[in-house]
Amino acid sequence: MKVFDRFKARFEIFNAILIAVVSLTTALSVWRTNVIGSDAADESRQGLIDAVKKQAFGNENARKAYEEAGFAFQYAVKQAEAEALNKSNDPAAKDRAANVEQYLLPNMQLLASPLASDEKYQNPDGTYNLQMLLEDMAAEDESQLNPQALFKRADTLYSQKRWLVVGSILLALSLFWLTLAEISAERFRAWEFAIGLGTYLLGMAWSFAVEFIFFFIQRGA
Repeated sequence: MKVFDRFKARFEIFNAILIAVVSLTTALSVWRTNVIGSDAADESRQGLIDAVKKQAFGNENARKAYEEAGFAFQYAVKQAEAEALNKSNDPAAKDRAANVEQYLLPNMQLLASPLASDEKYQNPDGTYNLQMLLEDMAAEDESQLNPQALFKRADTLYSQKRWLVVGSILLALSLFWLTLAEISAERFRAWEFAIGLGTYLLGMAWSFAVEFIFFFIQRGA
């Protein structure tokens, strides 16, 4: 009888310690799940912000490109005018052409850059390739703002959160069975303790597996 009482006392102490460990583990699991959910929300929110910025930059790029096209047209007109004056036999016309080339054209070229300064934007027929300029501007914005990448990371984190919730539920179930083993009749305690311990180990294995898998998924992304 004393041996049974001693075993019972040890069982109650061990079960109480295990309940404390499971409670702490469950709290940590819930905290970790909330952190992942918060990170996912942050990535999603930043993705929306970057998407709005990207659209605004696209509008600004279009405005800037057409503004530069206007300056490039004026530059081409003045350049043609200077070339025509240089072909004249009138010394005054040549002086005027020299002034245009020295003082006016450099400033106009700055305003019209890169259309007027970079040959890759100039078509053989004398027009300008605005589409290429807009694509280059968009590529530059893409290096700074990539909302799709943020949305993809947010989706991965949301998936990780959902799987971690399953682990938290298993740990909570373990806590339920271990607590039940603490207060139930003696003939049910062993089964309830075994179910609680098994559920706890399953919940821990599940949570570690989720963290391990998503660690490599995020590294691959």
